[in-house]
Amino acid sequence: MTMKQKNTALILAALTLATSLAASCGSTDTPADDTTTGETTTSSAETERDPIAELGDHDLGGKTIRVISHHDGLSDERTIWSTEMNGDMINDIIYKRNSDVQNMYNFTLEMNPGDGWADDYSKLKNSVLAGSRDYDLSFLLPFAARANIVIDGLMYNMLEVPHLRFEEAWWHSNVNDLFTFDGYLPFVSSDMLLSSYQYANALIFNKKIAEDYGLNDIYDLVRDGKWTLDKFAEYAEKTSADLNADGKADVEDRFGFATNFGYHAITWQYAIGEITVRLDPKNGVELGLKDERFYNLAEWMYDLFYNSNSVFEIGWDQECDIKWDEDRVFMQAIWVNDLEKFRSYRSEFGVIPYAKYDEAQEGYYTYVDARAGGLAIPVDCDEQTIDDVGLIIEAMSYLSYRDLIPAYLESVTSSKLTRDEDSIEMLEIINAGRRWDIGYTMSEDNSYTWVLRTDLKKSGGKLASTLESMTDKTVANFEKVLEAYKGLSEIYK
Repeated sequence: MTMKQKNTALILAALTLATSLAASCGSTDTPADDTTTGETTTSSAETERDPIAELGDHDLGGKTIRVISHHDGLSDERTIWSTEMNGDMINDIIYKRNSDVQNMYNFTLEMNPGDGWADDYSKLKNSVLAGSRDYDLSFLLPFAARANIVIDGLMYNMLEVPHLRFEEAWWHSNVNDLFTFDGYLPFVSSDMLLSSYQYANALIFNKKIAEDYGLNDIYDLVRDGKWTLDKFAEYAEKTSADLNADGKADVEDRFGFATNFGYHAITWQYAIGEITVRLDPKNGVELGLKDERFYNLAEWMYDLFYNSNSVFEIGWDQECDIKWDEDRVFMQAIWVNDLEKFRSYRSEFGVIPYAKYDEAQEGYYTYVDARAGGLAIPVDCDEQTIDDVGLIIEAMSYLSYRDLIPAYLESVTSSKLTRDEDSIEMLEIINAGRRWDIGYTMSEDNSYTWVLRTDLKKSGGKLASTLESMTDKTVANFEKVLEAYKGLSEIYK
């Protein structure tokens, strides 16, 4: 099948699927909470080769590449776009990267931000179904589109895009592998997306409290593979105290751990290596959260959160009521992006990963929130545009790996006076263990994936029956996703 025939088939499939399957699998109007996984590395300069030169010489003839981007109150196009140099290091690196690639290949980037949750996806969908071909590249939140990212059939197969070298370190193989089924991949993630680092979940700890309690070994525990659930609970309990002596835990006390019981709470299931949904060519829909490790984690969390006075729960999408400079929180759950605001505090912080299940667990893992986004090409693009966009993504991904990501990781771990080499090392460990989850990305709110958030407290930490009650509905929903994947795969064979 030729490229033109494939595109025609895909557009026809999108028209059909849009009227049949989308309604049964949920709309894209309503936001949810978190995301899925990835793998890669900390960027470092290439010294023995020139990956840009390997792409060859190309002239796009002054072409305009039109980008449709997610844009709402928490995340927007600034992860890939800058309008001008303004003296901010990260902004200026992004601006220079984009300018260099535009000059190198003779084209212009045109940014078209959406207006609120999933508005960009709705505009892209309308463009494809209307045949207006308004966009050449999409920076979207797959989580905002949910299952429709596959069911609507709007995205070209990224496995067939020229120039993309998925084996290179600047590609996030965990997310790309996870969302590939039977030779079809609707979107990708790479170092071009600063947001894939910004929205990784991490922990910070208060260095003054660590010093006061003789807990200065925390970095070494991580390095030695001994930063486990048990050790985390031990340190959280050791640093908690009823400072106002009123016999209860309240905002005036000191806590070993502060967390948003939502975004960050479910990260614990990813920290022990769980993925909630997998689509397997032979076995179909496979659900996680079914083994003894997860049930033990749930009981551990319940004991820590509700049978001790060690945890301070932060309100949904709120700042912590106990300010960092008060030295009354030892560890706090954050997105890496949050480190920017901690740099100005007087009390020093260190960065560490979420704890492992036990010492036998191979590595440290963390979840990447939905706002990390993905890169996709609309299915109605012509063959030359697909080639051009692939070239641009690959070049920008490498330049980000070389220049942007190292600068970002150093900037968020450095205060005004110091550079924290230990925290940079910890961020490298965190980034290497990033995870995505198709069950998170394509599920609705309050679903199987979110059971730690929705049912932990009321179940007393006993979640087996709750998960069992959700199983049939979850499998049925993802069987529709599986069928959509299979239909798209057939078009590309």
